[in-house]
This record gives sequence, C-alpha cells and structure tokens, in this order.
Amino acid sequence: MYKLLKDKNNEFQCEIKLEGASINNATARLFLEADGAEYSFKGEIDGNKCTIPMGKLKKFANLLENGKIRLEVLADDTLFVPYESDYVLEAEKSVTVEVKQQAEAPKKPMMEVKVQEIAPAPQPKVEAKVEPKIETKPTIKKSKDPLNEILSYFVFKTDFDGTAKGFHNTIKNNQHKNFFNSVCEANGLDKVSVIKQMLK
Repeated sequence: MYKLLKDKNNEFQCEIKLEGASINNATARLFLEADGAEYSFKGEIDGNKCTIPMGKLKKFANLLENGKIRLEVLADDTLFVPYESDYVLEAEKSVTVEVKQQAEAPKKPMMEVKVQEIAPAPQPKVEAKVEPKIETKPTIKKSKDPLNEILSYFVFKTDFDGTAKGFHNTIKNNQHKNFFNSVCEANGLDKVSVIKQMLK
C-alpha cells in the first residue's frame, strides 16, 4: 500500500535497474487510477534514480481516497511495468483534541497503626448443660377491652406497622402468636375479625 497526501507536495522516488536495455534514453511515467479516472505524471531518470513529482493531489477532484498506482518505464522501445500497487490518499493536516481531566486534590496522608495485643492466658473451660426451655402459653385473664389490649401489645411491644404483611411477619414470633391466641380464646373473640380491626 503506497501512501499519498492530499495537501502536501508528493514525490515518487525509486531506483531502476535495467537488464538487456539501455537506461540512458529511458523515460518514466507514474499513473494513478481511481473509479475510471486516470492521471499520469512524467518523471526524470538520473543514473539509476527515478524521481516523479506529483504536487498537491487535492486539485484532482475525481481522485478517490484509494485506487491503483503504476510505474511504467519505456526503454529501447520496450515498455516495462516494474511497480504496481494500491494507494491510499490521506489528509496530512488534521486537528485532534485531547481533553485533560481536572486533577483531584491530593488526599491527606493516612497513618495506620497495628498494636500487638498480648493474648490473655487461657482460662479453664467450664461446660454447663442448659436445659431446653419449654415455652408455655401465657395465662391471660378475661379483660374488659380485649381488642384494645391486643392493639396496645402489638404497637408497643412489637414492630407491627399496621399492615397485613406486618402482622404476618410479627405473628411468626411464637411469643407474640401465643399472646394473640390466648387473649382471643380467653375472651371468645373471632381471630379473623380481630385481625381486620387491627389492620389500617
């Protein structure tokens, strides 16, 4: 791939070695082909060095950003094509912007201290057997206003928020559940009716 620049003077250079023909009267031309358009540039051969000036290529409106480049050399009535390749046409001048982020204020120095603690002397282990706690239902006496008693208990002694979900979560605790059931049973209350009155 041969690189050409739109807005800079381009010059093709190469070294030519001919065998079986004289280079003294040889002529060289460079061709650029793109989308049906073809441009040719005449070059000069000095010894083995060939130079072909092309100038700024932005003046050629039909020249595409890529195409074919070909060198032809005519020596002793024989046409040689010693070089053929693809070319790419690029703009030399371009502007790029790099935005730099604002630097953060330096952090205050930190100090970390590790204190080696003296391990206490091991204490003799004492194993104690704990008898399993047997839950008993609280004995609830018949009250004058059982609904108010239940509401007061749930408001002040539990996390009950007044919603059906909140009541369901609260009643999962056996202590709260036993209290609710005992008051309802001692006073002959319908549990469903009591729950409906408790909900907001």
